[in-house]
Amino acid sequence: MNALSVLEGTSNRKDRRKALKKERRRTKRQILARTREEEEASLEAVSGHELKMEESERKLEEQDRLEEIKSSHEEKLLWLEREKEFQRKLTDEKVDIERRSREATDDECEGERTGEEGKKRRQEEETIVAPRSPPRETWHNPSAPDQTIADCSFYAKTGACRYGERCSRHHSRPVISRTLLIANMFSSVELDQQVLDEIDHDVELEYDEREAYEKFVDFYADIRPAFEEAGNVVNLMVCCNYEPHLRGNVYVEYAREEEASRAFAAFNGRWYAQKQLSVQYCPVTDWKSAVCGLFHRRRCPKGKHCSFLHVFSTPSRDSERRRRRHRHRHRHRSSRSRSRSRSRRRSRSRERRHRRKESRRRRRRSRSDDDDDDNDDSRGRRRRRHHHHHSDCE
Repeated sequence: MNALSVLEGTSNRKDRRKALKKERRRTKRQILARTREEEEASLEAVSGHELKMEESERKLEEQDRLEEIKSSHEEKLLWLEREKEFQRKLTDEKVDIERRSREATDDECEGERTGEEGKKRRQEEETIVAPRSPPRETWHNPSAPDQTIADCSFYAKTGACRYGERCSRHHSRPVISRTLLIANMFSSVELDQQVLDEIDHDVELEYDEREAYEKFVDFYADIRPAFEEAGNVVNLMVCCNYEPHLRGNVYVEYAREEEASRAFAAFNGRWYAQKQLSVQYCPVTDWKSAVCGLFHRRRCPKGKHCSFLHVFSTPSRDSERRRRRHRHRHRHRSSRSRSRSRSRRRSRSRERRHRRKESRRRRRRSRSDDDDDDNDDSRGRRRRRHHHHHSDCE
């Protein structure tokens, strides 16, 4: 009985230990699960806060962008209103000038009429005193000339006129256009005749068109990316005329009017090469009528003093022309070298033939001489044999 009770006690202790161990494991698992749940909850809270912050930042950025678009649109509208006001003032001034000129002509006509009336009265008084004279033809006052001013053809074609504001014809300036004109932006000693005259007349001999073109290439590579920031540049032309109203002018044509207005706002009043740029909208639309067609052929009778545009050729086109010239020269040289090599080959082949013929002739001569010697030897041998034969018979 004692042994059984001892065994039962030991079994109860083992079960208790197992149960305690299970309880401890369960409590640890619960504690770990609680900590994991707390960490997940904290992570979800942090991620939710970050998402809210990102959403708020996105909303603020969207608001800033909308405000910038709105402000740019308002600035554009204000600028258009200012331009309209300026154009209205110009038209009012033009109408006022026309009205004043019309009033002046009317006053002159009125003065002439009053003078004619006085003359008629004096003539009537003379006719009363003196005998009547045959009636004269009455003088009629001519109608006033038409006051409409024609548009300047050079300004419409090139966007610039040599007379400027003193021109007797009308310069119709566009309110907005796809083409911009920047006057005298490109400067070079070769183009500036006034500087050459002030320095020395012989200074022009030290410069040539090649140096001017190299300066233009550097200038083109500098300004082209800046203008392309505002939009798609269709044409970029730089004048090389000597005339002051065209010297160094830069024409920039964009694909749309919005891009041109953006470039106008960005470059007008800006400083470049110690010059403040003055940008204006240009009415040029047809470049064929604006650019001198005889300049690139070197047949322009007026030279650099022509009133039409003499523009530098773009580097891409000029490089293509140089490549073509180089290819043509290379082909010409190769054809000449081929012809020379053929002529040399022919002369060499002739010399070889002549040498072969000479060598053949020499061989034939030497063979004929050898044959003659052999014949002489054979004849001498025969004579000796015959002589010996006769001597033996005797």
